[in-house]
Amino acid sequence: MSKQFKYKLSYLFLLGLSVLATDVAYAAEPLISLKDMVEKTITSNPEVQARYHKFLEAGYEQDTVRGGFLPKADLVSTYRKQEELVKNTSNTQIPRMNNELVLRQMIFDGFATSNEVKRLGHASRVRYFELQSAMQSTSLEFVRAYLDTLRYQELIQYAKDNYVIHKQLFDRIQERVNAGVARKVDLEQASGRLALAEANLLTETTNLHDVTARLQRLYGELPPATLEVPTLFHADLEPSSEAALKVAYRQNPDLLSTIEDIQAKKNEIKTNESRYYPQLNLQARKNLGTSSDGRYSNSAADLLELTMNFNLFNGFSDKNSISTAAQKLNGAHDQRDKACIDTRQLVTVAYNDVKQLTEQRVYRTKHKTSIENAREAYRKQYDIGQRTLLDLLDSENEYFQAKRSLTNTEYDLQLAHARTYAGQGELLNKIGAQRGNLPEYAREEYLDNENVCQALAPVQIQIDKAALVADAKPLANIYPSMAKPVTPIATPVVAPAAAQACNVQTITDRVNDWASSWRQKDADRYFRFYADKFAPEAPLDRATWEKQRRQRLSTNGKIGLKIEDLQVSCDGDVGKATFKQGYTLTTFKVKKVADTSCEVCNMQRTPTIAYQDNANKELQFQNESSDWKIIRELVK
Repeated sequence: MSKQFKYKLSYLFLLGLSVLATDVAYAAEPLISLKDMVEKTITSNPEVQARYHKFLEAGYEQDTVRGGFLPKADLVSTYRKQEELVKNTSNTQIPRMNNELVLRQMIFDGFATSNEVKRLGHASRVRYFELQSAMQSTSLEFVRAYLDTLRYQELIQYAKDNYVIHKQLFDRIQERVNAGVARKVDLEQASGRLALAEANLLTETTNLHDVTARLQRLYGELPPATLEVPTLFHADLEPSSEAALKVAYRQNPDLLSTIEDIQAKKNEIKTNESRYYPQLNLQARKNLGTSSDGRYSNSAADLLELTMNFNLFNGFSDKNSISTAAQKLNGAHDQRDKACIDTRQLVTVAYNDVKQLTEQRVYRTKHKTSIENAREAYRKQYDIGQRTLLDLLDSENEYFQAKRSLTNTEYDLQLAHARTYAGQGELLNKIGAQRGNLPEYAREEYLDNENVCQALAPVQIQIDKAALVADAKPLANIYPSMAKPVTPIATPVVAPAAAQACNVQTITDRVNDWASSWRQKDADRYFRFYADKFAPEAPLDRATWEKQRRQRLSTNGKIGLKIEDLQVSCDGDVGKATFKQGYTLTTFKVKKVADTSCEVCNMQRTPTIAYQDNANKELQFQNESSDWKIIRELVK
């Protein structure tokens, strides 16, 4: 055995030990799960921490105001020197030096303290839901960076493979050019494609560097070298975007925080109204000692007193403070409506992305497989001279792009699931992560009563490809576009839906939704429940009936619609619902409830029933455009 061969064996042996040691080191490194990383993020991220301390601050602020229910004790020391205009007789001289223990207890303050405690309780819940929103948004941002890190790690490997292949092809062509069996222009072509492969590799490494920095900002430290590939985002979603919206409207923290803010503003109005009431306070003074010249003075006696303070005029400040709080309440309602709109956009867009990317992944997979087969065939054909170098380079580039597109689609699909869950307030639950030391609040009734969000989502566009091809122009080179042009206002081509059988539960839900749109005075939604062929009872025509209904829905006041004894039956593709309908229109008037000089404090807003009606009604439904709509409305 030669000496050089021994050196080679030694080198290979040491190299094998090095690789083995590296593999053992990676195997010994524990794999940190996505759940653990998310929990660390929502516990230590500065933005989330700031929201957490705001929540704690709100709780202490409520406890501070709650102290108004408890007595207050003060030690008061006084020293006085007063001119003696009258000689002291019968020990009436006021003590020059005195120490007193003063106890005060609020008896009645017009419910100001109790309403302020309630207001700050709702304000604390506002901060709680803002904290939940911060955790959801930070978790979504972290998941986005986490998935992008995995994405670019995979894309870098594709770029490396692409570079190696182009470098090998370049070297091979260079050898053939030097041997005189290939043209120099082929070498220029291969050189250009090699430069493109190097640029792609540099781009992917830069992207990985940037997303790692983004992940480090959220996580607080550099992520581990090996990341867990998440699979939880492939869970089933709700069957429709409307169903997904209903989940979001029940638990989206941004929406719930605005509803809690509405309750806080209502209590603020009540707190300001307390200034119209008298205030009663009980006070006790205990003398702890007096000077010698006032030892027996009447002024040194202990004292117990009940005081009442009733403000008669305060420069209209009290009235204006109530008006200010009322405008804050109006603003809180506007913020609630904005949260409804924002949540609807976030959830519907993310939900549509899930559906579209799920279908797109099938096509991307098929494209990658087909290009991979064609690439292998091109290589063999190039070796025997049936394909040009340009064909070979094009197939390599298209295969590289096909792999990139498929990978991006798969990670975009997972991110679309995460965005949908975040919009629903469910992302942390789906991951299984949670933050400790947070209370669990019971769901209050006002969270549903103040929720006026409508689960109406845009219709997802479905293209009838068979009809598109059948209606296309004849294949010819003179046509730049095969499909016939469409106007911007054209509706998407939808295949006619087959007639659906009537379902009792479906008709029941439609009746309840119809009644809900009437109560909420949503005219556009209300008229969508009626079929195109609907005709009202004589003597009204469709235009007159619609004008009459719009006037009723636009009337000032609160509409009450009560449905009793609802009975639903089905006959083929026709559904019938009969029920007793109670309709009321309540308006509000400001009345003077007492005859005193205080005009403001004796005005009260009282409800008045402006109109009331009871009737037996029958609604007949038929399926139209994949939806059950009213074709007849009878009043018996």
